[in-house]
Amino acid sequence: MAGGTNMQLEPLMAGVGLDRHLVARCAAPGCGHASPCDPSHWVAQGLGGLPLRAFSDRFRCICGGRRAELVVTPGPMPARSGGKVYLFR
Repeated sequence: MAGGTNMQLEPLMAGVGLDRHLVARCAAPGCGHASPCDPSHWVAQGLGGLPLRAFSDRFRCICGGRRAELVVTPGPMPARSGGKVYLFR
């Protein structure tokens, strides 16, 4: 990602690759929960060109938060995804 660019405007596909993965961070004030996110089901639906912000309301957190911010993180996707922030379909 270029410096100064709002990551939330990047397409979902920006977080897909062997050298990067997506992490969902709870957007509730004061909550620091985050979990890896596998976007393969969205990509399979042809949604890979949508900006990351388009998916923010598709997550829930164990704190009760109903939004998460997707961030592109370096490195491969952990073998086990899931955690305290989860996908809400």
